[in-house]
This record gives sequence, structure tokens and C-alpha cells, in this order.
Amino acid sequence: MVSFLSIIAQAVPRVSGGIRESKRQGPNRLVFAHFMIGITSDRHSSSDYDDDMKRASALGIDAFALNIGVDPYTDQQLQLAYDSAARNLMKVFISFDFNWWNTGQAFAIGQKITQYADKPAQLMVDNKVFVSSFAGDGLNVGSLRDAVGRPIFFAPNFHPSYGTDTSSVDGLLNWMAWPNNGQNKAPSAGQNVSVADGDSAYVNALAGKAYIARPRFIEIVTWNDYGESHYIGPLKSIHTDDGASKWVNDM
Repeated sequence: MVSFLSIIAQAVPRVSGGIRESKRQGPNRLVFAHFMIGITSDRHSSSDYDDDMKRASALGIDAFALNIGVDPYTDQQLQLAYDSAARNLMKVFISFDFNWWNTGQAFAIGQKITQYADKPAQLMVDNKVFVSSFAGDGLNVGSLRDAVGRPIFFAPNFHPSYGTDTSSVDGLLNWMAWPNNGQNKAPSAGQNVSVADGDSAYVNALAGKAYIARPRFIEIVTWNDYGESHYIGPLKSIHTDDGASKWVNDM
């Protein structure tokens, strides 16, 4: 974690008082952190998000990528998160989790983007509504853009190694920040895809478009995915406990 935070330090310089200057210098260097909305069903006020927002802002994080599924409480929690972000001078954007959404829902996804696009805390990049995803290969991006009806900066977690057409995206998020076997599992004999290998595949496929892993954009995976044991935020704010607290508490 120290080495990764040193990357952030290089990407976002400090200002007086120890707080890192970020979007105040312009949109070219932004740091995001993936935030799991799926474990926040126990929050009932926008103030329940304030601690997360303040801690992230103090670290120099510019925006939370709000990972959403199709839970019945999703809209309530998005509203609270957007309100808290605006009050705490943070930005947020929606990251659609295709473990729950499906690629045939381009219109519904577009409607969801439109629902939150005009909120004060919505992250805008190049005067476009910023949107991302977890997975989603095969989504009709043209239909999505038509459904939104306004410019979006779409940087999903598509996978060039799958043969996905990336010509219609503005950038891509590479989720793999650790060595793997090419199938989101631990490396095995003869199957070891390094982080550098993944970087090369994405950079080559993007051909100059925005890459979320190095500046212009960095994304920390994650702020609060305690259940998968990759997080940098403390287990303090109200959340729905899936049992992860047994090994996360006091860490």
C-alpha cells in the first residue's frame, strides 16, 4: 500500500495544510476510489457518508466511483452519497456493476445516468458526464449514448483480451492491479499475467485514449470492499455487515 500511495503522491501534488491539490489544477490528473454502494443499505442520512467523503478528500482523492447493482435501496443510497459529496466538496460518478446489470439494459443504464447527471457532485470530465463500470463487455455503447441524450465520458471496465470492440469508448478501466491467471484467479503454472502485461494490453488497445490506472486517471480498488479484502478506508462508517468485520475490525 505504501508503494501505491507513493504513486498517488506523484500524481497529485501537495498544497499548504497537507491537503493535496487535485481538480483545482484542472481535469488532467484525477484520483478515484471504487466505493461499494451494495454494502451501505444501513445508511439513512447523507451525513452517514460524510466520514468517507472527508477522509477521501483529505487523502487527495477527487471522486468516488459509486459501484451499483440493482438493489432496491440503490437510488436512496445514491441520493445520500451525491448529497454528502456536494456538501464535502467531493465528486462522485456511477460505476455499473455487470455482476448485476446486463448488457441488454443500455436504455435503463442510460436513464440511470440521466437521473443523476445534473447533480452538483457529479464528476464532469471534458464537459461530459463521467461514467464507468465493472465488466460489461458487449454493451451497445451507441445505444447507451442515445439513451442518455447528452455527452458522456464513458470509461468502462471492458477487456481488450476478450476481443471487445473499444472504438466507441472514451477510455477504459483496468481492474487488475495484481498478477492473475488471465481469468481473475491467482497465477498458476504457465498462466501468469503480470500487472505490466495488463497495462500493455490496455494501452495498446486504447491507442491514446484515456487509461484509468496511470495518470491521467488513477483508481484505487477499493475504498471499502471489505468482503474482498482490498480496501483503504477504515471500517467505521455505517455499512451492512456481510461478516467481513471479523477480519477487518481494527486493521
